[in-house]
Amino acid sequence: MKKLSICLLAAASLLVGSKASAQRYLTEVFTDAQITITNDVQYAQNISVLATILAALQQQTPPPPDTIALRMDVYQPSQSVDTEDERPLIIYLPTGNFLPPVVNGAPTGSRKDSSCINIAKQFAKRGYVCAVVEYRQGWNPVSTSQVVRTGTILNAAYRGQQDSKAAVRFFRADRATTNNYKIDPNRVALLGEGTGGYVAMAHAFLDKPWKISRLPGLGDDKFLRTQNPDSSVVDTNRVGNFDGTNNIPLNLMDFALSGGDLLKVTGNVANNPGYPSDVQLVMNMGGALGDTSWLDQGQIPMIGIHAVRDPNAPHQIGDVIVPTTGDLVIPFASGAGFNLARANQYGNNASFANVQYNDPITAIVESRYNQNIPFGPASINTGSGKGLLPFILPEAPVFQNNHGSPWQFWSSTQTTAILPIPGTNPPITTHQAGIQSNIFMAQGDAVGRQRALQYVDTVQQYVNPRIVCALDLPECDVVGIRNVEQNASAIEAYPNPARNEVNIRVKNPGASITAWTLIDPTGRVVATQQNIKEQQVLVSRKGLAAGLYLLKFETTSGSGSTRVVFE
Repeated sequence: MKKLSICLLAAASLLVGSKASAQRYLTEVFTDAQITITNDVQYAQNISVLATILAALQQQTPPPPDTIALRMDVYQPSQSVDTEDERPLIIYLPTGNFLPPVVNGAPTGSRKDSSCINIAKQFAKRGYVCAVVEYRQGWNPVSTSQVVRTGTILNAAYRGQQDSKAAVRFFRADRATTNNYKIDPNRVALLGEGTGGYVAMAHAFLDKPWKISRLPGLGDDKFLRTQNPDSSVVDTNRVGNFDGTNNIPLNLMDFALSGGDLLKVTGNVANNPGYPSDVQLVMNMGGALGDTSWLDQGQIPMIGIHAVRDPNAPHQIGDVIVPTTGDLVIPFASGAGFNLARANQYGNNASFANVQYNDPITAIVESRYNQNIPFGPASINTGSGKGLLPFILPEAPVFQNNHGSPWQFWSSTQTTAILPIPGTNPPITTHQAGIQSNIFMAQGDAVGRQRALQYVDTVQQYVNPRIVCALDLPECDVVGIRNVEQNASAIEAYPNPARNEVNIRVKNPGASITAWTLIDPTGRVVATQQNIKEQQVLVSRKGLAAGLYLLKFETTSGSGSTRVVFE
């Protein structure tokens, strides 16, 4: 039985759903011994500016940008025990502030983070293939110029989404050729954590050139170079198209002549360009969207997991700043609290939003929607929208020390935790800095791990019922009732709610009911009647438990479904 750490209910212990037996993709059907982890798989290569930036930050002679290998760790059920040969794929993009651990001021920020490993294992034990994918890093957070800060981080995010798309294409190419990983190429989801959330959201929604140039409304110049208002800081002629599928030879002439302007690095390597980069679902865990204008009607569904008081990534609409300096990076970014409301308004989440879930966690989560809670000198709304998981943690006395990633933990003795953050005087280790905002790790490694894994369990229990519906997997019929009330106006059900029996009457005088089936919230057929031809039939409760049921009916003029409630 898993513990739920939902909105200060960390002590609650509940099961998702009413089905006791293990169910693939919803519960863990494989053990740790039955999953295979393949480390350091090279999925692509491309031009990186990281070494150049790191040397400059350390006041060393910077090497020029060059081509690097991009790697990932793949978690999957061992094929010796798994009979499925078309398994949904989850691309997991870790956090890191587009800089390596320690340099980014934290002990975390790589595909080897404890949160990455544990979340990926849980997905694999549920039957998914989960790839924890590194993406290119490198930006200048300490520049005194906002153009440089904004330009380098936006280019990092742009390159990151090119890399996540390359990873998707890698797996589709594998499926079409050697088929080592046995993925379902039509069921691919993205999960971005922290900075990886920014990358995942860009992958999903940054799909038109104007979205990184002049924007309508507030902040319409935020992606432009101030010395040339018509020029985006992301030059696709230099760094490649949105998918990263066009080859551009590495050319450092303009970079050298400019004295090292990283926005003038030219080059891109096309990786598996013959395969599609699209995904069917995006999950943002603690990141944000570059601009609200990126959201359109008809886009893929999204799930948002966010600590409402996160000081670094806005839950609603706010500025992204450099945590160590307080300098502005991206104005008017939008987080899960805003994005999920907009996605539901557009109808983009209909694939899972229209499901009547039977699990206890959904009711708990949605009871936290639309609350105004104190945050700094003002307040913030927890947001709303099907697919939003808001965590409400205690407010820290210091604004910047509010906990934004309760699923993260580390060992206080690991190498990246005991090293001092560059530039701190007196020296401060990343662990010392990290426990200022991680209220659980501040109580010790054991408590930090225990509490973080409770939040990981909560995330898993919330997202998996929605993943199976968003990806149109058969398991969606297990998590609740979907496709309710289709053509429900064709019949009349009364009384409803009912105590013992419900009368079903067809409204069209020229039609009659030919069959009906009653389905409980787990998707199990509990009663049925076939080969009839009546204008009115009686559906008897016959000892069924109180609750919501789906009645599917067939008539001589069509079929449909409606809800039936027994009290």
